[in-house]
Amino acid sequence: MTFGQFGENFTVLGMLEDQIHIGDIFRVGAAMVQVTQPRVPCYKLAMKMQLPQFPKLFMASGRTGFYLRVLQEGEVGAGDVIERIDIDPDPMSVQEVFRLAYIDKDNRTALQKAVDLRRLSPGWKSMFEERLAAR
Repeated sequence: MTFGQFGENFTVLGMLEDQIHIGDIFRVGAAMVQVTQPRVPCYKLAMKMQLPQFPKLFMASGRTGFYLRVLQEGEVGAGDVIERIDIDPDPMSVQEVFRLAYIDKDNRTALQKAVDLRRLSPGWKSMFEERLAAR
């Protein structure tokens, strides 16, 4: 597989979904970015990979990746150090949020924790709020 094959902007080692948290802030080169939500594979990735079942396989791997919000623009280049500079005081990992969305959907305690995440993207927060209200 080639770099960028999954549509990623950064390809990194060691930033696993169970170790990265919603709201973590990283300095990458001269830029500053913040983790906002897990990535969810879609039909476009299946088309690109020419495997209709690819999104399900991708999700089952637990290696979904995550989206970043740019807090400070800046030059970024291959080999730049990625330094975590802030972590939420009540962290929830990307993997925990992903599992809550697709596997452990009825966990009220985790749903409330996700809703309380200040740095979770609005769409995901809304999804979890709706689930809590429906229960």
